[in-house]
Amino acid sequence: MPARSTPLHPAPLSVVTAPLPLSLRIRLWRNRMVASPGFRRLVARVPLLRAVGNRKANDLFRLTGGFIFSQVLLAGVRLGLYEALVGAPVTTGFLANRLAVPEPRLRILLRANVSLGLLIEASPDLWVLDDMGAVLASDRGLGAMILHHAMLYRDLIDPDQLLRTYRTDTELRRYWAYVREMGQDGPKAAEVDGYSLLMRESQTMMADCILATFDFSGTRTLLDIGGGDGAFLAAAADRHPGLALRLFDLPAVAERAARHLDSLGLGARSHVHGGDFTRDLLPDDADCVSLVRILCDHDDSRVEAILANIYRGLRPGTTLLVAEAMDGPAEGARLSAAYFGLYFLAMGSGRCRSAQEIARFLTKSGFQDVRTIATPNPLIATLVTASR
Repeated sequence: MPARSTPLHPAPLSVVTAPLPLSLRIRLWRNRMVASPGFRRLVARVPLLRAVGNRKANDLFRLTGGFIFSQVLLAGVRLGLYEALVGAPVTTGFLANRLAVPEPRLRILLRANVSLGLLIEASPDLWVLDDMGAVLASDRGLGAMILHHAMLYRDLIDPDQLLRTYRTDTELRRYWAYVREMGQDGPKAAEVDGYSLLMRESQTMMADCILATFDFSGTRTLLDIGGGDGAFLAAAADRHPGLALRLFDLPAVAERAARHLDSLGLGARSHVHGGDFTRDLLPDDADCVSLVRILCDHDDSRVEAILANIYRGLRPGTTLLVAEAMDGPAEGARLSAAYFGLYFLAMGSGRCRSAQEIARFLTKSGFQDVRTIATPNPLIATLVTASR
């Protein structure tokens, strides 16, 4: 006797019996219409509706083909394609020799890049960067994140199983050493080198976003907690020459930060401290303290511990600035939330929160005058400030 197949659309486990609001009833009616092949055929015959239907179909195809498109990017970055096109148009033959890829296969990659808006075929077999390609070629952090995604994709190879089980053996969890159980002194230098460099390389857009939004001109001393190699402090110091710099991170990271800041000529303006920001004493001489891409990496209980320790260590009147990608109504914020939801699941720690959630954590920890500040690019970051 043949096995019974699982229905494509199984019956819901529970049905809401209360009267539905009008908006939901309209949505359910619309869903039934959109799901109907006859309705979709009607849409295809009406020019105005056809344009809307085609746009929705293209959006759906971007989702179903998303992995292929990401591999176009990965191949371009690994091969050095975008750097090879900086400054001047280049022929297929030149690129084939430089990238060591046969011309027929290279054309497949080049035309895929054209379709994705990364390249332009200026004339037959002559290629130049389009806008997004020019940004990609100039931003080392973007390239570093694209290379890093290969690790993420391996962890997401069976996303349904990742959702059903609490995995602790993912590559991302091994990579981000600070989300694992650590000894008293934290991870060793070799465990922090890889992710510290990635964070430094990928900090440019975040730093630009923060500095375009928050005015540090009245700040005398800035303490960056979890500041990594000091990339954000270096960017802030470049904009504000009189700014004194403080950095607090795990001991192995702090050692890297001290060397990096000194190599940039900022050693005299900087004091670097190593420790655990959930329990150790923090420098208390700053009038502004920043948490850049920190809270999102940690689960709620650890966020509460971080903020409680910061509150204990700061002087009254100190400003706290939280900057990270946050969930929200803007398209960029929604894209970030979708991306980081799965990323943090694979990492085994943290989540993408809304500004309102972060505000509640700050208020619970004792901070006052909590405010949300929109940035020019909510895909990169939203800011929440508070006062000790």
